[in-house]
Amino acid sequence: MSAKRKNTNSANRVLKVLLIVLVVLLLIAGGLFIFIQVKLGAISRVFSSDYADESTDITQIEAVDRGEAGVATSVDGVVNVLLVGQDTRTGERERSDTMIILSINKNTEQITMVSLMRDLYVQIPGYSNNRLNAAYQYGGFDLLDATIEENFAIVIDYNVEVDFEGFEDIIETLGGIDVELTAAEAEYINGKLKQDTLVEGVNHLTGEEALWYCRTRKVGNADFERTERQRRVLEIIYEDLKDASWLKLLKVYDSVADNITTDMNNTQIISIAYSAYTMGKSEMNSYRIPADNMYYNATLGTGMEVLIPNDWDETRALLWDYLYSDLEEETESDTGE
Repeated sequence: MSAKRKNTNSANRVLKVLLIVLVVLLLIAGGLFIFIQVKLGAISRVFSSDYADESTDITQIEAVDRGEAGVATSVDGVVNVLLVGQDTRTGERERSDTMIILSINKNTEQITMVSLMRDLYVQIPGYSNNRLNAAYQYGGFDLLDATIEENFAIVIDYNVEVDFEGFEDIIETLGGIDVELTAAEAEYINGKLKQDTLVEGVNHLTGEEALWYCRTRKVGNADFERTERQRRVLEIIYEDLKDASWLKLLKVYDSVADNITTDMNNTQIISIAYSAYTMGKSEMNSYRIPADNMYYNATLGTGMEVLIPNDWDETRALLWDYLYSDLEEETESDTGE
């Protein structure tokens, strides 16, 4: 056999091996794609919301100076996902119990959480002025996003709702989380669960205990501390998941998928999750709107208590800084806690 024929046979064998490897890789990639699509298919989707009739006659506060909100604009490289928490056991869309903007800034590689207080007195497009959390009940994601954009001039790109049962399942799948409790917090949770196991200091909380930790408004500074607790628990979950194996991540996902509703498609979910996971940050930035000393309390004629920013323009500017500025130099005193 000539050297030329030997070389040809050798080249053919190499080509066959490469083709086999390529086919195997394509089968694996295709199988992985199908697997991911099936898994993400467990999440409930909502791409438009029906609008409800206004259920209550709200007495307006005419003296509020709302400044100039301007047009809501987005920033390249920044994605804002609104996390909505509510108790869906009633089977109906209720007022949103929790609203947290999760902002992923690829320009600065920062992940930022900003709680929007549920009692903020805002303009709801097409409805009477009301608390911010009423917008979700009236028109779901669509109306809540439109309300945030009209009042704060920022764009909400996507929405995710997780009910309380799903939150509890995440904690259980992680095997619990370590949280430092005050004496009052430990006493309150023990009382709710009719136990005496929690004490002041660091405790390893079960899913049910963590849920009560996040839900309580009767310990400390009411809803202000409640939103801080919620962000603290999300930070702990994020830190645990950053170091988790893919098998554990999949297990956590399986535990909560049935309790998630979103307006994102599968490609968007994968892109955002990948960005957040690969940022390399062990901590999230955590804030609240309105910040301390930037609001006042008021009571509507119906007896409803609301929060009103002292200066809407300053509040908008602060939120813009939280989401879009280079946050590397900020200190703890800037957080609004």
